[in-house]
Amino acid sequence: MFSTAEATREPQIHIHHRPVTGDLSRHVRTLMAVEIDGPGPLPLAIAPHDALMLTVQLGRSRDSLDEKGAEAGQNTRITGIREWTGSFTGAGNCVSLFALLTPLGGVELLDSQPLRPLPRIRASVAELLDRRLTRQLESDIALAQGLSAKLEAFGRWLETRAVAQRSQSRAAMRAGRAAMRLCDEPQAAIEKLADEQHVSRRQLERDFAHWIGTSPRHLAQVARVQAVSRRAQSGATLADIAADVGFADQAHMSRVVRELTGLTPRAFVRSRCTPIAAGFRAATGGGTVYL
Repeated sequence: MFSTAEATREPQIHIHHRPVTGDLSRHVRTLMAVEIDGPGPLPLAIAPHDALMLTVQLGRSRDSLDEKGAEAGQNTRITGIREWTGSFTGAGNCVSLFALLTPLGGVELLDSQPLRPLPRIRASVAELLDRRLTRQLESDIALAQGLSAKLEAFGRWLETRAVAQRSQSRAAMRAGRAAMRLCDEPQAAIEKLADEQHVSRRQLERDFAHWIGTSPRHLAQVARVQAVSRRAQSGATLADIAADVGFADQAHMSRVVRELTGLTPRAFVRSRCTPIAAGFRAATGGGTVYL
């Protein structure tokens, strides 16, 4: 039980992120750790972003593996490409580690597990991989002392999986490769991507739905919206951004940003109402994950 003073004090939020390099860079865009010292609730809004979010959340006490109420191995979760901005209320007093996975990283690190049947929000990774893997990951993180060391343990686990030779589905890999192209070039025609993968447009759309958990069109829209955020942080005007990232005009950009985030482009790129939002913006080169 928290005292009244503890329950009403503002939580202290500590953030650490580390660069992603080498073999891990095609699998992971961002590695970040957040420690929240103090109780919630912590209201957050989560914007669509062109990455799958892999998270490990543990408590802050000595019994951190048990503190969140889940069995060991069940504290590791994956969230797919979001359809729109959603709300989330954090409980506080936790350590959360985040890896934003590229679409190809999601395919390879999760051993070509189909994402279509999963809940889009915080699905258990133990339902996809051998639970011994997530149990070991959570144990290594719990034993590491300090936020930086915990993030290093998370990074090592991801690097080990990134370089290990494992059989992958050809259909999943072609969906992952096409999704990577869309993230880099959201204005690329779907027919061109299908030709590059030697399949029909309809087959590529089926592959996306099954292995990526979204459609090429939606991923392209999300990638454009994230490009708006990153380009705005570099000082570009909204009119220039609209032309650069493939919108027909500024009005078209406004419609898409409103559809996915509920905000005008100007409000979207200026949103930084929580330390966690600012932390992700710094770690992603200007992207917007939390509003």
